[in-house]
Amino acid sequence: MTTTTWPERLQCLAARLPGLGLGADLTALTTAELWGLYRFLSRLADGA
Repeated sequence: MTTTTWPERLQCLAARLPGLGLGADLTALTTAELWGLYRFLSRLADGA
């Protein structure tokens, strides 16, 4: 069983939502910004 980390999941979420145009911009963000983006995309993906 493999465990994905939140940065790996963030990349998957960004790929699932290409209309947001986040692909290349992820490398320019700080860890705190990435965490906030991860939480936002997680909620979008979950439909909450």
